[in-house]
Amino acid sequence: MDAPSLHWETHEYEDKKRNSDWFWAVGILTIGVAVTSVILNNVLFAIVVILASFGLLLYAARKPKVVDVVLDDKGVRVHDIFYPYHTLESFWVEDQENHPRILIKSQKLFMPYIHVPLGDPNLEEVRDYLISHIPEVFHSESIFHKIIDRLGF
Repeated sequence: MDAPSLHWETHEYEDKKRNSDWFWAVGILTIGVAVTSVILNNVLFAIVVILASFGLLLYAARKPKVVDVVLDDKGVRVHDIFYPYHTLESFWVEDQENHPRILIKSQKLFMPYIHVPLGDPNLEEVRDYLISHIPEVFHSESIFHKIIDRLGF
């Protein structure tokens, strides 16, 4: 018999409604930085800025995918990525906003926090399940993540 697990489907991130003004602002800012770079004889940086903003606009225009989230006895699986419990330090269930999520602190240097969006499951059920595998410690989003969220990403 399989060990009990929690499973739900949710969007990979909150779908932000961006109007045409947002896209115009990014375009004008990009052109301003690119023109300034060319004036300062840094054409390569201007090209990088234009390519990066093009990629940013493409990413901002796409709709979020529906992902599977599974919590089981071995670890946390978000879509195709598996995080074993022995690589995770602690978690916190962030439920103060309209879009609750789990913040998981990882031992990895380049990905210290994993943001797992919550869909339908009961917050207490998720908290009780995770607390039996890793400790619950208060975590808050980084200032960088808050700024990016505020800018509409």
